Amino acid sequence: MPTPTYHLFVDDSGSRFIDRPSTPRNDGMDYFAMGGILIKAEEARQTTVDLDKICEKYSINYPLHSTKIRSKKNEWSWLGDQKQKNKANSFMEDLSNFLCNIPGHATACVVHRPGYLERYSHYPALERWNLCKSVYSILIERAAKIALRDGRKLAVYIEKTGKREDADICRYHTEMIEKGINFNPVTSSKYNPLGSRDFSSSLLKNPNFFNKSHRMGQVADLLLYPLVKGRYDKSYLPYINLHNSCKIIDNTLKETEEHLGVKYYCFDGV
Repeated sequence: MPTPTYHLFVDDSGSRFIDRPSTPRNDGMDYFAMGGILIKAEEARQTTVDLDKICEKYSINYPLHSTKIRSKKNEWSWLGDQKQKNKANSFMEDLSNFLCNIPGHATACVVHRPGYLERYSHYPALERWNLCKSVYSILIERAAKIALRDGRKLAVYIEKTGKREDADICRYHTEMIEKGINFNPVTSSKYNPLGSRDFSSSLLKNPNFFNKSHRMGQVADLLLYPLVKGRYDKSYLPYINLHNSCKIIDNTLKETEEHLGVKYYCFDGV
């Protein structure tokens, strides 16, 4: 009998370029994040079917994208149309209920970019990990530990970004399997990092890339932003709803598993 599998669907958000200043925002958010949903493989198909039903109900034949939905622009302009207020409210309620009752759990690694730069600016540029490498490695390792705990394999699905960026992801993925993660042994010892043998036994060999039309990729996008925003603003309603519905990975963990949850990185003083 084959080993059951977890599927981790991953989206990214924010700027991955640590040395490039970002446009100041009134909400103080300046981050890079990767995350989405960790779900049993056998539950992913029904989740896709359920989301298809919502889209059919509202005649939506374009991707569900968190930023565009929040901005209510272009194909989502009807969300701000007073004449379609009832339809918009009904859709947002259905979407929220879907996310709060979905099998699987939201997970992520979120880095506050100014804090990251401050913490590691004294390192020579060649010795500093790329922001994307740090975030991807932490996210995948935590999911792999959960897979090992539950006797499952871990398959990673991630949205396409570009040739160079996708090649970087493949390289980080392969390095984990072949070498483990070369975190600073002094600062990382409390996290009990996995070695190559553990990654080889839990992590499937290659990441799978999808485009914006992929339903589970859209789910990853819709879950990631509340995890990010919720760190900057605890009153953000979608974050509160996910937390109260126990749909964040931390809701499932024992006290001794605190290092398997959502990772908020370099938020000192935020």
